[in-house]
Amino acid sequence: MDLDALTPAQRRVVDELMDWPNRSVRPRFEPDLALQLRDALEEALGPLADQLNRGELYVSKKKLGQVLACEAHHVAAEEAGFGGWSPRAARGTVAHKAIELSMHMPAAATPLALVDAAVERLVADADDDEWGPGRYLAAADAVERAELRAEVNDIVVKFEECFPRLDPEWRPRTESVARVDLCDDRIVLSGKVDLALGRATGTEARVLVVDLKTGAPWPSHLDDLRFYALVHTMRTGVPPFRVASYYLDSCGFRAEHVTVELLLTTAVGRVVEGVRRMVELHLKQREPTLTPGPACGWCPRREACDGPALWAAERAARGLDPFD
Repeated sequence: MDLDALTPAQRRVVDELMDWPNRSVRPRFEPDLALQLRDALEEALGPLADQLNRGELYVSKKKLGQVLACEAHHVAAEEAGFGGWSPRAARGTVAHKAIELSMHMPAAATPLALVDAAVERLVADADDDEWGPGRYLAAADAVERAELRAEVNDIVVKFEECFPRLDPEWRPRTESVARVDLCDDRIVLSGKVDLALGRATGTEARVLVVDLKTGAPWPSHLDDLRFYALVHTMRTGVPPFRVASYYLDSCGFRAEHVTVELLLTTAVGRVVEGVRRMVELHLKQREPTLTPGPACGWCPRREACDGPALWAAERAARGLDPFD
């Protein structure tokens, strides 16, 4: 890698985010760490799982974050289901596909060419991926396509500005899915990582997990990363050495080194509490609690719920901007 050819933003990614100068020194973990994590989760979740059928409870970072932020929002989102594809809903999937293609296409390929190739590929795969945006993209009108093309191009350009070209030796992968089945497959933990680099060597952690973001940082982003670290560790037996949220709009990042305490205490505890709430609400054992917050702005029940008004009053009392 020619470090002198990198922009300052790209150099920060290499030196600070990837921690390239210290790449020969990475932490090692006990080989039974994944078993410790599984035992801790299954011991705590066993009584809850006994009330479920196989595959009945699917836990993603989004659902976990929703139920811990506001139970009423979680229930409303579960009842509403997926609202359908739109340019905004599809842009992340298309952007990740374009970034994936950039790793394997000639370096001269422009971001717009990558975006167009990504759309073509997703449309071609529509029959094999009924949940993906392929059918929507095939049927979208010219204005929707143009809007999506512009938004995704912006993301891909910013990614290229921030990140050096991903070397195949870094073993880059995008939208990499990790899944863990717990308690006789009654509870499934699943995470899809935006970008992962590296691979473990023995019990030495050498993987960097990156969640690509547009917009401003939120405290919940760190919780999402810890969930990724937990699922990754249980899948492979070795944690990532670091997890990070990278903010393309500002070329900045927030990172955290992965430790045993973080996994066994913080990440496991959050999953146990979230699953407990999810099971109780799923089985209608109690009514959901209402916790007004930023998510009120996009909650399916916002028109018939007191949450938005309560959150507006709280913002005003704290002197916050109406849109914070």
